Amino acid sequence: MKKIITNFCLLMLASCSGQNNPNHGSQVLATVNGDEVTAFALQSELKGAQQHENDQDAARKLLAGLIDRQLLVQEAIKLDLERTPEVVQAVESAKAKIYAQAYLSKKLAKIATASESDINTYIDSHPEKFRHRKVFKMQDVVFSNDVASLDLASLEKDAVTLQDVQAALDTKGIHYETGASQFVTDRLPEPVLSKIKSMKKGDLLFLHNHNNIIVKSIDDITEQPMSAEHAHLLAERLLNQQKQQAFIAKEVARLKALSSIEVVDAKLNKQ
Repeated sequence: MKKIITNFCLLMLASCSGQNNPNHGSQVLATVNGDEVTAFALQSELKGAQQHENDQDAARKLLAGLIDRQLLVQEAIKLDLERTPEVVQAVESAKAKIYAQAYLSKKLAKIATASESDINTYIDSHPEKFRHRKVFKMQDVVFSNDVASLDLASLEKDAVTLQDVQAALDTKGIHYETGASQFVTDRLPEPVLSKIKSMKKGDLLFLHNHNNIIVKSIDDITEQPMSAEHAHLLAERLLNQQKQQAFIAKEVARLKALSSIEVVDAKLNKQ
């Protein structure tokens, strides 16, 4: 086994030696009780882990993981676990996701990338992400979202400082934790960015979900403009993502219009 792992890089190089080799993906890197682990499987793992093919340390670890996984697969098959309903359903679900992603990847590959004009326009129209990029340093108070114990709407309306929030929580006997954090405006989702970009030092920002409430007090705001090179790369990535998301939404809508869809369970049907 050690010899297989130590020498597999030579096989990897052979498997990637040229695009004209139709069998490069089927190059065997290891065998596990007769079952083959191929270069294609390792390349898929490298891609999924966002590692370069020439990163030998990452490839060694991933190959070792593939070998370990194949050992477990063989034991599962010995116990006929591949026949259990939950495994069958999980396999079908995984196949559906793979097929859907393969279809989208094929379609998305044909979409034109963002033009230089589009990129420059996007940068100019989003100064808070690029030329006037800001870093917000915060002090935080975090507590559970318990609507029965606290009137959150009143707290948001009445609290002026983080001390006001803490005092209200102390009065109600609500446990909370404190900490520090920071926001960088180019990394914020639009709903949060729209709230924070006009805020100033001392302002409070309430963020909440079903589980927790986070109250942030702005300690400091500094402007850190993004370099032209990084701005171009980020704008290009964001625009391409937007184009892809728009295409996916349009394609799904097109397919729905051509299909007959019925949700049988009334509880899960849209109101």
